[in-house]
Amino acid sequence: MSVSGVSGSLTGGYAGGRATLRGSNGAAQTAIAEAAQRLARATAEVSSGKRIQRPSDDVVGTDKALELRRALAAEERFAAASNDAKSWLGTTDTALQRSVALLHTARGLAVQAGADSQSPEGRAAIATQIRGIREDMLATANTTYLGRPVFGGTTAASVAFAEDAGGVVTPSAGMGNVVERTLAPGVDVRVDTAGTAAFGAGDDSVFAVLSRLETAVLAGAAESSAQLGDMTAALGRMTTTLADVGTRYARTESLQSIGTQRTLSLTSSQREVEDVDLAEALMNLATHEKAYQAALGAAAKVVTPTIMDFLR
Repeated sequence: MSVSGVSGSLTGGYAGGRATLRGSNGAAQTAIAEAAQRLARATAEVSSGKRIQRPSDDVVGTDKALELRRALAAEERFAAASNDAKSWLGTTDTALQRSVALLHTARGLAVQAGADSQSPEGRAAIATQIRGIREDMLATANTTYLGRPVFGGTTAASVAFAEDAGGVVTPSAGMGNVVERTLAPGVDVRVDTAGTAAFGAGDDSVFAVLSRLETAVLAGAAESSAQLGDMTAALGRMTTTLADVGTRYARTESLQSIGTQRTLSLTSSQREVEDVDLAEALMNLATHEKAYQAALGAAAKVVTPTIMDFLR
């Protein structure tokens, strides 16, 4: 064989070996990269506790997770609205209970003033008490929640009822407008209470009734007794309104309880979609660690030969 033939044979053999080694190195590197990727994902799942790290991990699961998150966000808004409604209605309930108690006290004083044995001094004292009750009643009627009069509807005024210099009490503009809160899908509950529904308006208002009672007490027994009918009517109107507020409060609590159950159910579904099973995730992590170490070991056995390996 000629020198050129030997040279060609060596060159060809080396080139073929080099190609084979390059292929082996490339396959080993690919195996390492894939094993490292699986290990990284398993590590991320264990550390974060989440099965879906990116949308491409599970397209269907991602869509469902987003839908569940939107539903949970809506439930959070409903819960906040329920808390606001309960606070508003609770404030109104407290104010009405106080107003009812004031009317009962005023009615009892009217009965006392209706006795013929009542002295002028006693009548004057009763009239003073009734005047104080009227002032307390007006202050209670102007009860606020977060700066808004609970009996004022959508009024922009700071009070639901305003009293002029002549002692005439008038409702503020906007009292008849309804204020509602959305507590569930398609369910709205009224949270305000019209002041005129509870305290009346014009000559039938509780303020006018108490003013007439104060005057009647000073006039005599018969005049005092004549006011009992108006007192009873005012008391009946107020207790009816109180019952209505109590009904709306109970409905709000019921809707809030149902909303809490919906939130728990949605949260459970979200965990099933997004969260990993920790025991399974740890087992997968150990498996991928072993696979990665095996890939490294296999790659280490691929050693590039020298020119002498081809000359043997």
